[in-house]
Amino acid sequence: MPDLLALPFLVCVAVACIAGMVRGFAGFGAAMIMTPIFSAFYGPAVGVALCLFLEIAVALPVVPGVVSLVDWRRIGLLLVAAAVGVPVGNLVLTLAAPEPMRWAISAIVLGAVALLASGWRFAGQPRPATTLAAGVISGFLNGLAGMAGPPIAFYYLAGDETVTRVRANLTTYFVFVDLVAMAAFVGRGLVDWDTVGLGLVMAPAVMLGGVLGTKLFPLATEGFYRRLALVLLVGVAIGSLIL
Repeated sequence: MPDLLALPFLVCVAVACIAGMVRGFAGFGAAMIMTPIFSAFYGPAVGVALCLFLEIAVALPVVPGVVSLVDWRRIGLLLVAAAVGVPVGNLVLTLAAPEPMRWAISAIVLGAVALLASGWRFAGQPRPATTLAAGVISGFLNGLAGMAGPPIAFYYLAGDETVTRVRANLTTYFVFVDLVAMAAFVGRGLVDWDTVGLGLVMAPAVMLGGVLGTKLFPLATEGFYRRLALVLLVGVAIGSLIL
């Protein structure tokens, strides 16, 4: 049982609540807020696993309200591809030097932000090959750093769907890809009962934040949503350098 009055725990609970609000509003972005802080206090492996656990928890009260808007065929393709990428990223997490990976993630995300900010969009529906590539990269980053968001956020924001549908697809996708990543962590023995205990105690905070973020979403314009998404992606790029 964690010390509920310890400063690291209290800071992480506050961060989890804020991250939940971002996830409830935007459909992604919680990991980039939680992972650097959690990793600083508990180490990268525990921090990433804890982040995955809370990302699943925050979606539980949100998903029922968005499933009717989900394109399940595309989500299925993304998840099949992500299932391939997750164990590779998880293996790299345990074997590779972290410094080059942090810079590589940052460069990829900033490049995607620059492309989106330029106004570039897909012409028509993305091809299956594009969908599969986005899923593989997302799964890899989720297994590596608990950050499945950037490739999928770019994939959907570069299309012509409404932000309501974008948020619905992002919210639903991350539930499943986080479950795949969590299974990979458990299979490699990177999740112990202390991590589970931390996750259970922090879950109410992140879920409360998710509910608040969901209530704020209808108040935002499409332009504001897209600008916020770009800001979150820049935050991912910066956060990846301090994981």
